[in-house]
Amino acid sequence: MIKLFWNTHNEAPITDNLNNKNVTSDFGWGIYHKNNSDKWIYNVLKEIKFNVIENEKNLENDDVLIIVDSDVERKSELYAKLKLICSRMFLIHLGDESGIHNLSSIYSNFSFVWRTFCSNKYFNNKQVNCLPLGYKSGIFFNKNDEERKYKWAFMGTSHKSSRHDLLFQFSDIVPSYLYKTEKFNEKILEVDEMSKILSSTDFIPCPNGFVHPETYRLYEALECECIPIVENAYKYYDRLFPNNPFLKVDKWQEAKLLIKGWKREQISKKRDECKNWWKQYKNQLQKFVKQKIYS
Repeated sequence: MIKLFWNTHNEAPITDNLNNKNVTSDFGWGIYHKNNSDKWIYNVLKEIKFNVIENEKNLENDDVLIIVDSDVERKSELYAKLKLICSRMFLIHLGDESGIHNLSSIYSNFSFVWRTFCSNKYFNNKQVNCLPLGYKSGIFFNKNDEERKYKWAFMGTSHKSSRHDLLFQFSDIVPSYLYKTEKFNEKILEVDEMSKILSSTDFIPCPNGFVHPETYRLYEALECECIPIVENAYKYYDRLFPNNPFLKVDKWQEAKLLIKGWKREQISKKRDECKNWWKQYKNQLQKFVKQKIYS
């Protein structure tokens, strides 16, 4: 039997005695992943028939296990124990934005691994596949037959010079929607409200994240049929998604010219291109996951 064990939120807060610090924040991130990534992961696993279990005690000999986890570098003993019970194991690794850990010994416990926040060493790895970060749970396309209300929208923190430049360059492009927060995940909009805004916007600028190029913003834009504009740092998205239809810029001034210069017909055509690409990509990803788990 195939079973799914979501383990990101089950780790108790611990103290790192070696560095004399409390790592409760890592425990908090585990809960964050559970609350914000579950709908995306269940969509990725759409073609798989599985039973959800609450803990490892619900496993039986020869079960096939899909485990969704974070902070995996701390859990080698758990994975070694699970490997003795299960016939095969698959890992969906969330988090690890910095990618600082050598996880080869952890990943070796699994038949295959999908991980978010890809980096150079995983792009061509035969055991590890780069999994898009995905959209926050609850985001949906709020279909409206009226013309989109906003030219562009930005919701989030304005850390880093790139984001400050984005807001400066776009400041005279109207109508727009801007919702700034001081810290990540602080006083954020509810997903229903965010969905309405995204679904009423033409272009969504997607600056790089705090450490890694990827953020939820890109996938929320795609889910709500917007046109994403991404920073072209290291050509990351061309490596992650060859032949993707995103608009890519090296400087936000370039994006400003695009938004101001594009006519309604050109916007509609690019939006359809992004919408169709994203639908096809998700279907292909679901089939790839199914092929790996059932093979």
